[in-house]
Amino acid sequence: MNEQRIEPQYSEWVLPNWSSFIPVLLLFPALWLTFLPINVSIGIWSGLGATALVILLMVAKSARIKVTEESLQVANAAIDRKFVVAVSVVEKSNAFAARGRELDPRAWIHFQSSVGTLARIEINDPEDPTPYWLFSTRNPEKLKEALGF
Repeated sequence: MNEQRIEPQYSEWVLPNWSSFIPVLLLFPALWLTFLPINVSIGIWSGLGATALVILLMVAKSARIKVTEESLQVANAAIDRKFVVAVSVVEKSNAFAARGRELDPRAWIHFQSSVGTLARIEINDPEDPTPYWLFSTRNPEKLKEALGF
């Protein structure tokens, strides 16, 4: 069968800010200094390897948001758009409360700590107890528009 590729109406890769990588760079000198009395080469290679691995994991675990005509996909979760009943933008000033005291324990969440704005997607699926999705996005207004709200 010849499968047709569906172009997303909206697509975003929510990578960490560049400043999120600065603390990771301290892994190299920490491991180098730890192994320095034993073997300089082991220290250099373990420092480089650990730093590269953590940076790779930070990038690989970053959420990808995709909106198509049929579905909304965020990271490893997807839902049919027919179950999306409302979309709201949570501004940076309200994000702390939305992620904390106002958070419903049944909500599906995916946060990128270095991204301040959130999208809240209200769900109405009779077979799913999840009341809403709350996730980080740099362009919540574009996402809201792509979902038709």
